[in-house]
Amino acid sequence: MYFIVPSDCTSVSPSFIFPPIKSDPYPVLLQGPAGEIFNFAKIGYTTNNSYALAYVALPPNAGPPAHIHHWTNEWFYFPEGGVVIFSSYQMFPNDSMIPNGNQLPKTNMHRYLTKPGDLIYGPAFYVHGYRNEDNVTHNLITVWTPDLISQYFFAVSQILTSPFNIPPVTNSSKTLFVTEAPKYGINMSAYWDEYVANWTDDWQPPLGPTVDGQSLLSVLQNDIVQNSTLPPIISYAALTEPSSALKYLFLSIIFEIFSSVF
Repeated sequence: MYFIVPSDCTSVSPSFIFPPIKSDPYPVLLQGPAGEIFNFAKIGYTTNNSYALAYVALPPNAGPPAHIHHWTNEWFYFPEGGVVIFSSYQMFPNDSMIPNGNQLPKTNMHRYLTKPGDLIYGPAFYVHGYRNEDNVTHNLITVWTPDLISQYFFAVSQILTSPFNIPPVTNSSKTLFVTEAPKYGINMSAYWDEYVANWTDDWQPPLGPTVDGQSLLSVLQNDIVQNSTLPPIISYAALTEPSSALKYLFLSIIFEIFSSVF
């Protein structure tokens, strides 16, 4: 099951404060097959493959369907909440035996509506996913360890040269999302309910010490910016109209990328 450090838990700190992270020189902006906008600020090339980090903007109705990671663990941080995340209670450690109704029976999915400051840890082998069921874009930060995931997204996503005027997700990208997944230790649903028998809004994540938050900080420790004057959360992939400074940041990144290539 996925574990959460909830923002309203009285036995722990009010919320997890995501630290400012030193970004790679050339972050990669992608449109994922499930409609997410990823800004990969850290990838394995600069972290010795220990982790990858992406700032994610999730437009309405966007988000990956039920899937299983076999080679990676994840953290999801929701600075503003509002995203529905779901998980099975059952583990599926065999990547050749999936709950699609043929190899194994489909599984029940348990949903939770995230609150501001929620940090959710997702260990391997559980069916899970998330979705923005709101009518506005929400932001999150995702960390994968080890980084066996960034190359997957580079292979199946559309590279963006601007965070504005986002094109529609292509059918090719949606197909690759499923067919390429096994190469990266992932079982990805081909359609929303492929692995799911029932949906219930009954997920009550356990309360407890911020063990998973401390584990995340240990993963990030070499790239945390100490004594930074920056705010602790920067969502570079925001789709809402940005400030002039954010526009300048994007243009600078894109200029540097093209300068290095050409």
